[in-house]
Amino acid sequence: MEIADKIRDRGYIYKGYPNCITNYLKRTERALGIPQFSIHKLRHYFASKMSAMNVPEADIMRMGGWETDYVMKSVYRHSMEDKNKNRQREISEQFKGILLS
Repeated sequence: MEIADKIRDRGYIYKGYPNCITNYLKRTERALGIPQFSIHKLRHYFASKMSAMNVPEADIMRMGGWETDYVMKSVYRHSMEDKNKNRQREISEQFKGILLS
């Protein structure tokens, strides 16, 4: 059973105060000695990495919990644009190597 299905069955993710997850994340970041980031940034990172791994948008949308692709595409479009720019640079470098060899 997927996590989203479990949440739907229970009707909640966890029982606690809204800041509990944020506070836990901050403590964990400090313990690991990594920069602090928000849960929203973690979700953004997830979508960006999935896109960079060529995971189909429908799968990213389902795993990220977006009901429609409008928000995912509008909010995370720049990540996909960065991916395309990087790919263009890679192709340019390959052609440069071919032409100059």
